[in-house]
Amino acid sequence: LRSHGFQASEVDVAVEELERIDAILSRLLLLANADQPDFVQATAVELEPLLEDVFMRWAEVAPRTWRLGELVAGELIADVERLRSALDALLENAVKYTPPQAGIEVRTRRDGPGRVAIEIEDEGWGVPEEALNRIFDRFARADSARTRSAGGVGLGLAIVDAIAKAHGGACTVSSTPRGSVFTLSLPNFTPAGRLTSVAA
Repeated sequence: LRSHGFQASEVDVAVEELERIDAILSRLLLLANADQPDFVQATAVELEPLLEDVFMRWAEVAPRTWRLGELVAGELIADVERLRSALDALLENAVKYTPPQAGIEVRTRRDGPGRVAIEIEDEGWGVPEEALNRIFDRFARADSARTRSAGGVGLGLAIVDAIAKAHGGACTVSSTPRGSVFTLSLPNFTPAGRLTSVAA
């Protein structure tokens, strides 16, 4: 296009729009495959280093006050790539709904026998009460005007929900006085202490 006389700015806009459409199509294809039996290819993964890796990647590209809270060490039986996609979608959502320099914290905790909860808390605008029950629906947006300006179409949290359910887990959200907490609860977690005792 540039060689045929189109202005660079026009080409950049077109490429940016194509990339946005490509990202939307990728998410739609992921959701379309969510009900397939081979959607999740679970293997054993050390949860703590995985979360640290995802955290550092986002902390390097998004100007927020990033905090890595307490992490429960242990082994999770999960599809690593799907889990990364869910974590990326949650962190993307946190960045989208927080102003620059606002706090975003990633932490984990035990969530009952054999379960772990991954929590992402942000100091953003929160989720309106009327949106809490539908925020994980496909194409749902807590604030359509703000999300549209940020380029979202309401698929990110639907992907998180699909990935969580495919693992036998769930994702929930709650509002706080300073923002929101998204909790990804997953089964098939073995704490590090128990792993050590079994190995011994």
